[in-house]
Amino acid sequence: MLILSMESIGLATTSSPLAEADAILQNPALTVSQAQGALSIYESLLPGALTERGALLLRLTHSCVILGDLLEGDNSQRRPYFEKGQVYAKLLAMEEPGTVAGPYWLGLNLAGEAASKGIFGGRALLSETLQELQRALAIDERYDEAGPHRALGRLYYLIPGPPLAMGDPIKSLDHLTVAVRLAPENSSNHLYLAETLIRLGEKEQARQELVKVFSATHHALMPKDLEKDRRKARQLLSEMDGASN
Repeated sequence: MLILSMESIGLATTSSPLAEADAILQNPALTVSQAQGALSIYESLLPGALTERGALLLRLTHSCVILGDLLEGDNSQRRPYFEKGQVYAKLLAMEEPGTVAGPYWLGLNLAGEAASKGIFGGRALLSETLQELQRALAIDERYDEAGPHRALGRLYYLIPGPPLAMGDPIKSLDHLTVAVRLAPENSSNHLYLAETLIRLGEKEQARQELVKVFSATHHALMPKDLEKDRRKARQLLSEMDGASN
């Protein structure tokens, strides 16, 4: 599980280059250049990794999602990282078949690429994205703090509904409700559920979830995004208060 504690993956020692890269990604003020540096360290270690390759491939595909997130708003720059992340995730799935990490991180990188191409350009990737995340869900719904449920719930919220695509706020609600139950410490689980509830007109339930964002202690992707979730929750609460006046 890649939740704020890379030591759970194993492989690193306190003085190794791997540990240095892991520590970089835990920086609450992580920058693009720092994340690129961590990715470069992981990539330099891969050719000589005769054992524990899975742990290294996991770091590589995860780092690509991080970089794509940090480069949000610059689709031409972020897309190559999502494409590279898919390569590492496919290698991971091939070398460790039947485990959750390969399909899960493949699904996240596919979702990132789809988002970088826009509603119409990314539509062709949606079916494969859902397929990989459903595969991850079937293996371990608790992985990455209910990551398969969180990712599916968010995807069903973000993509258009029929006939353009398969978006569905009820499916989003179902997955995110489970995500909150399984991993209440995760800020995004509460934030995403709140946004889905707002869309469904359940304002008071949404408010309760937004308040919980501030007491959540973990963010699934990187520590830096914990504050990002809190800013978004404050914004939504302010908008709700303004609408009620």
